[in-house]
Amino acid sequence: MSPRIRYALLIALLLAGYYYMAVSASRTKSTTFDEVVHVTAGYNAWRLHDHRFDPGNGDFLKRWATLPLLFSQPNFPPLDSENWRTAEFYRFSRDLFFHAGNDPDSILLQTRSMAALIGVALGVLVFACSRRLFGTAGALVSVTVFAFCPNMLANGALVSTDITLTTMLLASTWCLWRLLHAVTWTNLLLSLLAFSLLVISKMTAVLIVPIAVILIVARFFNREPWLWSLRKKTSLATRGRQSVALLALLLLHCLVGWGAIWTVFDFKYLARGNPADVTLTLPRPPPGSEVHGVVSQLADFCYRTHVLPEGFVNGMEQLLGTSKRRPSFMNGHWKAGGQIWFFPYAIWVKTPPALFCLLALGAAGWAWPGKGKIPVNAPARPSARDALYHAIPLFVLVAVYAFVVMRQGLNIGIRHMLVVYPVFHILAGSVALSFPSRQRAMGIAVALLVGWFAIDSLAVRPHYLAYISSVAGGPSQGYRRLADSSLDWGQDLPGLKHWLATHNPDDREPVFFSYFGIGDPDYYGITSNRLPGFPDWRKLEVFALTPGYYAISATMFQNLYTMPFGPWNRVYENEYQATLRNLGLSENSMGDNAALEDSLRRFPEPIWQDPYGKLEKLRLNRLCGWLRATHRVPEDNVGYSILIWKLDAHDLHDALWGPPLELYDKPQLN
Repeated sequence: MSPRIRYALLIALLLAGYYYMAVSASRTKSTTFDEVVHVTAGYNAWRLHDHRFDPGNGDFLKRWATLPLLFSQPNFPPLDSENWRTAEFYRFSRDLFFHAGNDPDSILLQTRSMAALIGVALGVLVFACSRRLFGTAGALVSVTVFAFCPNMLANGALVSTDITLTTMLLASTWCLWRLLHAVTWTNLLLSLLAFSLLVISKMTAVLIVPIAVILIVARFFNREPWLWSLRKKTSLATRGRQSVALLALLLLHCLVGWGAIWTVFDFKYLARGNPADVTLTLPRPPPGSEVHGVVSQLADFCYRTHVLPEGFVNGMEQLLGTSKRRPSFMNGHWKAGGQIWFFPYAIWVKTPPALFCLLALGAAGWAWPGKGKIPVNAPARPSARDALYHAIPLFVLVAVYAFVVMRQGLNIGIRHMLVVYPVFHILAGSVALSFPSRQRAMGIAVALLVGWFAIDSLAVRPHYLAYISSVAGGPSQGYRRLADSSLDWGQDLPGLKHWLATHNPDDREPVFFSYFGIGDPDYYGITSNRLPGFPDWRKLEVFALTPGYYAISATMFQNLYTMPFGPWNRVYENEYQATLRNLGLSENSMGDNAALEDSLRRFPEPIWQDPYGKLEKLRLNRLCGWLRATHRVPEDNVGYSILIWKLDAHDLHDALWGPPLELYDKPQLN
C-alpha cells in the first residue's frame, strides 16, 4: 500500500471516528434548546411549504437535517391551533416532539445523524486548508485535533445552525481567496457553491462582506498577475482589467446567492404555506427588540418590492432586532447585556490547553522554520513565508468575526464564536513548518501534545458540551464559570432520570427541579415538584420547599433567566419580605404543603396567584444565593449541567429564613 493511500485512509478513519463520537454521544442527550425549533421549521418547510417558523436562523441546515423525516413522516400537531396560526414556533415545536404521538429520540437520531455530516465536511475543509498551508504532516495534526475537539464534537451532532455557519463561512472565505489568485472552473464553482450555501445558513453570513473587502485589498497589494483559465489561459496584470473582472465575479456571486435564497423559499414570496389563509401570521420581534433606522427602511423596501421572500426579510428583522440586553454570566459576574471580555474568557476556559501549546509551538515554526533535508517520498513542504501569505484569509476571518461578535452583546454561548476553532485547528498544523530539521524532537513534542488533547477530550465524553479546561477547574467547576449553551442547554434529562432511578428509587425522597431547556421532563418520567424554570410553561402549583433532593440546571442556578435576575441583593430581599407579609405567610406555613394551601386560600384565587408566582421566583433566587454564598458543593452533577443537592430542614431554614449570606446592594443590571 502506497504512503498516499495509507495517509488517505488515516484521514478517513479520523473523520469517521469524529462522526461516531459525535453521534453516539448525542444519543445520550435530550434535545437542546433550539433543536426542536430547527427540526420543526425544516419539516414544516418540506411538508407544508410554510416558512414562518424560526426565520432568523437560516434554512440550509433545517432542510438538510430533516430529509429523513420525509420518509419516517412524524405526526404534525393540529394545524388549527393558536400556536400554529400565530407562528409561536417554540410551543408548536414542543408539541410536535412531545404531544403529537411521535418518538422524540427517533426524530433526534435521524436529524442529528444528518447534521453530523456537515461536521465531517468541515473536517475535510480543515484538512484541505492545512494541507495547502503546511503539507501533509501539518494536515494530519490539524485533522486529529479537529476530530477530538470537544467543541466540535458537542456542536457537530446538534441540529444547530452554528456548525453550518462555521463550515460555510470558512469555506466561502477560503474559496474566495483562491479565486482572487486563479479563476479556474474548479475555483469558481467551489466559490459559488460555498457562497450560495453560506447565504442560506444564517443571517450572520453578512460578515462575508467586510471579509471580502479586506481580502480584495490584501490581494491588490500583491503585484502578481491574476490568472484566468476558463476558456483559455491568460493573466490580468493591470488594475483596471482586474477591477472589471472583480466586479463581474461579485455580481455573479450576488446573483447565485439571490437565487439560492429564493430556492429554499420554494420560489414564492409569501411565507405562509397556504396563501389564501390570511389568518396565518408571521412572528414579530419581541417588545423592545423592534428594528429601527436603516434596517427598518431596508425591510420595508423588501416588503414593498418583493425583491426577497417575505420569510427571509422577517428573519432579518428577527436577527437584527435581537435585544442587546440579553443576560450574561461569566465567572461570578452577571450583566444584563454583553461583556466585552466574555468570548476571550470563554475561549480560554473551553479550549483544551494542549491546543494552545500546539499553536505556540507552531508559532515557533513560523518564526524559525526548519531548513533540513526533506526525506525521500515526503510531500513538498511549503515555506513559512508562503504559508503566512496564504493564511491571510484565516486571520481576516477570525479578526472580523471576533470584532463583530464581541461588540454585539449576545453572550449566551461559545457556539457564537465557534468559527475560531477550525481556524485554530488549521493553524495547529503549522508545527510542520519546523520539520524536518528538528523532526525527532518536534515529532515527540507534537505526539505528546496531540495525545494529551485526545485524552482530555475522551475524559469528558459524552458530556462534550460541558467541557471546561483543567486550567479553569475542569467540567465539575463549569457552573461557576459559564452558563447557557456554553455548558447547559437543557441536554441532560435522560441523565437526570437515570440518576434519580439509581439514587432515589421509588421516589422515596421528594425532588424539586428547576429546568433550563425546551425538553419535557414528563416524557422522561421525571417525577418532581417543578420550580421556576426557563421557559416557564408550568401550571402554577402550590407546594412547600421541604427536605429532599434539589436538582437545578446550572443556568437557573446562576439566576440568569429568572426575574429577579442575578445575585441576591437588598432590593430582592425587601420584595421577598414584603410579599411574605402581604400573603400572611410564615416559616411554619411555608414549610408545610397543607398549611401553605390553607394560608393562600384565605384569599380569592385571582388575589394570591400573581403574588405567589412572584414569591416562587424570589425563594428560588434566595435559595440559589445561599448555595452560592456557602460554597455548598453539589452532591452530584448530572452531565455537569444539572446540579443536585440534598437539603435538610436546617439548610432550608438558613436559606429561606435566615439572614441572607449573599447580599449585593442592588441588582446587577449593568
